[in-house]
Amino acid sequence: MKDAIKLRAFTKSKGATLGSPMETLLRQWLMLRLIPRQPRRISTAELEHKLNEQGYQTTRRTIQRDLDKLSRHFPLVSDGRKPAGWSWQKDAETFDIPGMGPSAALTLRMVESFMLRMLPGQCARSLEGHFRRAQTILDKLSGGHAHWPEKVKVVSRTQPLLPPDISEEVLETITEALFGDRCFRGRYRSAIDGREKQLHFHPLGMVFSDAVIYLVARIDDYQDVRHYALHRFLEVELLEQEVQRPDGFDLEQHMRNGRFEWPLEEGKTIRLRARFAAGASRHLQERRLSEDQTITEDGNDHVILEATVLDSHQLRWWLLGFGDTVEILGPPALRQEFKSIAAKLHQFYQ
Repeated sequence: MKDAIKLRAFTKSKGATLGSPMETLLRQWLMLRLIPRQPRRISTAELEHKLNEQGYQTTRRTIQRDLDKLSRHFPLVSDGRKPAGWSWQKDAETFDIPGMGPSAALTLRMVESFMLRMLPGQCARSLEGHFRRAQTILDKLSGGHAHWPEKVKVVSRTQPLLPPDISEEVLETITEALFGDRCFRGRYRSAIDGREKQLHFHPLGMVFSDAVIYLVARIDDYQDVRHYALHRFLEVELLEQEVQRPDGFDLEQHMRNGRFEWPLEEGKTIRLRARFAAGASRHLQERRLSEDQTITEDGNDHVILEATVLDSHQLRWWLLGFGDTVEILGPPALRQEFKSIAAKLHQFYQ
């Protein structure tokens, strides 16, 4: 609303007088900005009060006439109640002055395609009109802006899996809690034994891992930070209590510590030594496992790779994906694990 005050002061300095066409235009433009999107509403009495606050002295009768005129040209609707409430139609495009340009439209289109699930529900809903406007603008264009979304896609290097079902209410409540630094109460189903527990959550962050969304949080009075898959929440209830964050907690550092690589023991590293078929390891020349990685020729189209890595389940899943093109040479405990796995596989395929 500060913009409206500044604009009014500017137009007064240019000679706009009460009842002039410029004054009427500014009042109607401000009214359009004050009217909310369905299901919210605003009455003529509320509009009168807000317009008066901005220095536009007018009557409810004038406001009603303005609304009748504006509704012929804009997607405005009255709910027919007494007193009547006015709203923008729920699916109406957003408009503003100055209008949205092609670059802004393209940016919003990419946000809608790749980032929408990362936004809190109320933020995503507030952008729906902007997304529709952006799509309309791009549909009218030709050339690079119009076709860019068709030329850029995101793929995963892992086996594609369908995303698990997440209740809209669960996602909405948890994102609202995280957005507002508020606690929530939730019933959660364990992935290990399927048992359900009612827990008190202090949300600290949200991590998107391929098709799965994880909540990073403290529970009850415990100080340790754990991960909870959103699709395992059965019901949630937002609370007024503020989140109590562990001293020094930082989500970025939490991830750098390898917590989403599922370490066998927090922070424990090993010196991996493995013999790869040269073709299978070629990409590791460009994307290293660690800063101290070395790769040496081993003859017969094989190489020896050595690197200090986190001792994790993620490491094991990654190595198993190479099948018979990798042999684990060390450390001895990891080699023994893979020998046991190979023995079981041999039994399966005899």
